[in-house]
Amino acid sequence: MGAKPLAAARTRRLLQGTFSAVLSKAIMLGCSAVSIPIAIRYLGTEDFGVWITISTTLCMLLVFDLGVANSLTNFISEAYARDDREHASTFGTTALGVMSAVALLLAGIAWLIWPALHWDQLFHLASPSEAPTVGRAVAAALAIFLVGLPVGLGPKILGGYQELRVANLFVAAGSLCNLISIIVLVRLHAGLVAMVIASSASIVGANLVCLLWLWCFHKPWMSPRLRHFNRDAARRMMQTGSEFFVLQIAGLVVFNSDNLVVTHYLGPTQVASYSVAWRLVGYASVVQMMIMPSLWPAFSEAFDRGDMTWVRRTFHRTMLITMATTLGLSTLFALAGRWIVRVWAGKAAVPGEELILLMCVWVLISTFMNNTSTILVAKGETRLQAWCSLVAAVVNLALSIYWVQRIGAVGVILGTIVSYLIILVIPQTWQTLRVIRQPASSQSM
Repeated sequence: MGAKPLAAARTRRLLQGTFSAVLSKAIMLGCSAVSIPIAIRYLGTEDFGVWITISTTLCMLLVFDLGVANSLTNFISEAYARDDREHASTFGTTALGVMSAVALLLAGIAWLIWPALHWDQLFHLASPSEAPTVGRAVAAALAIFLVGLPVGLGPKILGGYQELRVANLFVAAGSLCNLISIIVLVRLHAGLVAMVIASSASIVGANLVCLLWLWCFHKPWMSPRLRHFNRDAARRMMQTGSEFFVLQIAGLVVFNSDNLVVTHYLGPTQVASYSVAWRLVGYASVVQMMIMPSLWPAFSEAFDRGDMTWVRRTFHRTMLITMATTLGLSTLFALAGRWIVRVWAGKAAVPGEELILLMCVWVLISTFMNNTSTILVAKGETRLQAWCSLVAAVVNLALSIYWVQRIGAVGVILGTIVSYLIILVIPQTWQTLRVIRQPASSQSM
């Protein structure tokens, strides 16, 4: 197949993935928009803050996959470009083995440190009597999370094959199950523990069904085989994953540590307004959220084939579309965000004007950086980005802790903005321009 038919097929799969993401994200955002006010009114600001903090903490633990899950997408894309099923199966089986071992290791560590944890102090609870309930909620969520580490590989495999339209359907089903579970549990007055279990199990359950369907019906050659577990493949995945690991550590500080900092220094009641404002303003980048998962494997395959013309054209178009839509929506949220939150989640969740304005500034920076990051992770050029991101994350955390004690929650998002602007934006942009200006290889001819 020539370069033009390959590029056309790649663009078609990208559009299919994006259109399915529109449906999936619409369902997810709709479910989130409905479930948040239900949950915050039922649980109250403190328990809702605890729930958000548990979810945030478990998202942070995702970094302990050592970057293996993200590296799998690139290896599957490589196999897809070469039409090599044996290569794909080897890396899929190896990734499953590594992720299962990581889950068991984390379970052992949790078992050892559990007796030393004091939940009333960690969550800054108003009443120490709530500590046992919070402990049970954390234990249940952690168990589900550990199961979710290996079963979350299904969407990564489908992404590598540029079939995210299928993965998006499973994500949407998980979101619907989550919403239905929350509504039912609220009517049953089930309490915090049951709410945490339902929200955690819905997404993990959807990923499990996705993985089983992929193994048994869709791509049976990807089903795990002991003979396909390969030490060399594991070493390659760990080498590639090490830079993803550094990026993930930086990402968790930027995107997931805020709620923990606010909880520790200001109490869980302050998390409600911060997290609701974060979610609302995050919707400004909804177009990018729909495109990026499909764009990564498409770029990766195009790089492997040497089709730089398609890479450059698609990158420039994506940058224009995502920045324009993010600017428009963030302007709307800056002007009317507090009113939207008041109607949506109630007066208790309304953020300050400065907080929501700074979050709008951040989402514009984040959209630009995510576009450049997609190019770098698809090409495997992540070393400079990884270490600059790690330095920015450390500075971010230090500034957030310093400022939150002096100017409140607004200091947390301010620390994120300042750290990115002074450390990461220029080197990451420079490297992205260097990558996309490379000449096309003979593979694309």
